[in-house]
Amino acid sequence: MPSLFVSKQEDWLTIAQLGGPVVDPMILRCGELFLQGATGVRDANAAWDLLTRNIHALGTFFDRLILDERIPVFNYADTFDHGHNFDQRTLGQVNVSDEVLVDVKVDYAQYMEVKSAAMEELRALYDGGQARVDPNDAYSILGELSSSGYAWYPQLDGLTLANPHEERLAAYILGGLIFGSYAQLAGTDHFMQPKRSRLFLAISLQQKSDRALEERLFKSLGELAGWAVADIPYTPTFFPMLLAESDGPRAVLTNALELRRSGEVRDYRQWLRDALQDFSTNGRIGHARELEVSKIADAIRKKLKGGHALPEVKLTVAEALAAKPPSVDLTAPAKALWGWFVDQLPRRRHRKLLTRAILAHHDYVELDRRVNTVFQGPGFGSA
Repeated sequence: MPSLFVSKQEDWLTIAQLGGPVVDPMILRCGELFLQGATGVRDANAAWDLLTRNIHALGTFFDRLILDERIPVFNYADTFDHGHNFDQRTLGQVNVSDEVLVDVKVDYAQYMEVKSAAMEELRALYDGGQARVDPNDAYSILGELSSSGYAWYPQLDGLTLANPHEERLAAYILGGLIFGSYAQLAGTDHFMQPKRSRLFLAISLQQKSDRALEERLFKSLGELAGWAVADIPYTPTFFPMLLAESDGPRAVLTNALELRRSGEVRDYRQWLRDALQDFSTNGRIGHARELEVSKIADAIRKKLKGGHALPEVKLTVAEALAAKPPSVDLTAPAKALWGWFVDQLPRRRHRKLLTRAILAHHDYVELDRRVNTVFQGPGFGSA
């Protein structure tokens, strides 16, 4: 499929019309390595080491494929496997039946304009010669970049640091600033790899984001689901369900793309889009939503109380609005009662799907073991 080119300021409007967020290249890389499968990567041990440290990023990759219309992918060949054609990569398998990942090339002039602004922020950060990055974090990040094949280290334009490792880390930070600027120019969100996000927070680099609503709704939900990542707003994930239903990376992608086309996902997208629009326009979740949650919580307590030795059922706003079952282990009769109740909610065609997703999530005490089992199954091989 043809690439999009950003050669003038107005071209950012075209990127904005894609509708999807700017996704950290490390998230895309984790997805690409996983899709290749253990027998398709050059070094299965190194790939698995990277994936096991980035389970959240891997889940984000598949969730974005399911939930976003089209996702811009900026100059990916400059970041990994230089010179490979995008359509011939393993990532190209995502686009076999529908263009989800859109190859975007930012020309030199536009890139340098963005980089110049990012360099000003980087120089301010390194005023005095260091960014106060924890040495252990720096070592871990640089190790992951090396094992992933990460190759995009923008030149620091005269910024001199103590040693090559510090310079490489500064270039990695600069890359994050550039991608954040791309997101701002396109008027969309920036999904950072959790480790890069934590690094930015640690060195007081705040990236603008429209995810305040999700943070409000899903923060406590992340703790309940056991999927919380520091400083990353939680959203319900389909990844554990995909893993449960798949025998290998190839099947995970097939199931994710089928799910993407389902009516339940279309309903969920619309629900979230409406909520985000209301929050963006009016800065509110809405009293009606809060009141609905209170009534739903009371009803579920009544339904689950009789005859079942269960802890007290507590629901957050997010759990009820996203049709998430109570954050306890449900017996089979209790699951049936939950399904009966959820079926009564109006305009919730996605409710059974989300219930399945969350129940699948609760089933996995150590999700990385299932990820590894599926990673060993049939993949797409090396690109």
